[in-house]
Amino acid sequence: MKRSTRRSLKKYRAATVFVAVFSILALVSFLAFIYFHDQQAVVTKKSTQKFEFTEYYVPIVHFTDIKNNISMEDLKKILIGDDKSYRLYLASEDEASVANMLGLSDGEKIQYIESSTKEIVNQIAEKPGGFSLVPVLSVDYRVKSLSVDGKNVWDKKQSDYPLSYKAVTTDKRVADNSFNKSNITLLTNVGDVILGRHVAYKMRTYNDYNHPWLKMADIVKRGDITFADLETPLSDVASPPDEGMNFIAPKKAISGLLLAGIDIVALANNHSTNFGVKAFTDTLDILTKSNIKYVGGGVNLAEAYQSTKMQVNGLRITFLNYNSIVGATNATTSSPGVAKFAIKPWTEIDDRDDIEKIKNNIKEAKKNSDLVVVEFHWGVEYTPNPIQSQINVAHAAIDSGADLVVGTHPHVVQAFESYKNVPIFYSLGNFIFDQEWSTETKQGVVAETYFYKKRLVSIKAIPYQIEDYNQPTTANPTQHKQIMNRIYNASLSSEFKQ
Repeated sequence: MKRSTRRSLKKYRAATVFVAVFSILALVSFLAFIYFHDQQAVVTKKSTQKFEFTEYYVPIVHFTDIKNNISMEDLKKILIGDDKSYRLYLASEDEASVANMLGLSDGEKIQYIESSTKEIVNQIAEKPGGFSLVPVLSVDYRVKSLSVDGKNVWDKKQSDYPLSYKAVTTDKRVADNSFNKSNITLLTNVGDVILGRHVAYKMRTYNDYNHPWLKMADIVKRGDITFADLETPLSDVASPPDEGMNFIAPKKAISGLLLAGIDIVALANNHSTNFGVKAFTDTLDILTKSNIKYVGGGVNLAEAYQSTKMQVNGLRITFLNYNSIVGATNATTSSPGVAKFAIKPWTEIDDRDDIEKIKNNIKEAKKNSDLVVVEFHWGVEYTPNPIQSQINVAHAAIDSGADLVVGTHPHVVQAFESYKNVPIFYSLGNFIFDQEWSTETKQGVVAETYFYKKRLVSIKAIPYQIEDYNQPTTANPTQHKQIMNRIYNASLSSEFKQ
């Protein structure tokens, strides 16, 4: 082949390679342009995509405030300054939303003290006389959430809550994390249930084992979980005596607990073991057969001290229960009874080993629980004031991980307290019993505790008075004031003091 021909071929090959490389680079550049253009379009689309959700607002006042409900008309009067009975707080970022939600005209200006939402909730909780309207997820249990036109934002069964509006966001996370009623869990707490003596007589007289529960069953059973202190063995080993301090009720009396939707009972008290081992194990048996869980008692020491776990709405709730009152049969490694702990006034000194055991039990329960509820049977009878030993144990329980502390035994209501943002009900009082000899022993409260996911957002105290030696009935206005004032006057933290 001639030298000139070879040179021509080399030039041709070089040109061909150059064209091929250029073509490939052009194709890659084009594909890259298309890809990044599409990605930019996706980003733009995401940034402009809108997500709708419902925003809710809640009127809040100090927990001791007499109001439980407010009308839209009265709410508007407070906000525009026509009603000056409250100090009004409102965050500036909420002013426009609130005005639109209430349909305020240009001439109706909200008269507010500007502050952040967090500061507002703290101010309302600390001192009576304040009023605010805040986004629902800003609320916590230290303030009272008011119903609006009879609608309670925390009640899952109520619809058409008036203080809400449709909002739009470009942040999907905001919409996904907006208020959803399905995340609400109601734990209802009930005080001493003693179905013996005159209560048993009344059930026989009316030939109705549901009779003591009839007037408040609808309230009690609306809890997702309802927790009560059962201070009576349910057994047919003996007939209920009409006198004395040993109590028993027939097995048929279980029907009242079922009517009221009781889900779990505390057995660590000084009366559940009245009438001996057989009556106590009969109680365990009838509770199990009726699908009612129990805590604080069992066939041996291990079961008595064992926590009871329940799950509802995705929440893992663990219950613990201990008795400090003398007269109970305490469980041993080989015999039935209740879980005990020793503190004043029923012993000379508080037993440090017992308290340490309780703390360790709570810490262990907390590992696999979202909420830990501890009920103590304790205190001095017939006084609204907890003694220092109760306070010390309650605080130790919370320091160990308890999310709610409930007290029983004193037969009257006692103080409420907020300690490290955890509530303590030192005594809820008698719920079903026959102590007609004083007004105080006939009165008590059902404590409804509303959790949003894992957070306690609202407490509703429902006062009642026992009638006819057996039947709790929702308190009238005078009784309501008597009962709540007794709690407020004894309470240990500003959230619950008038």
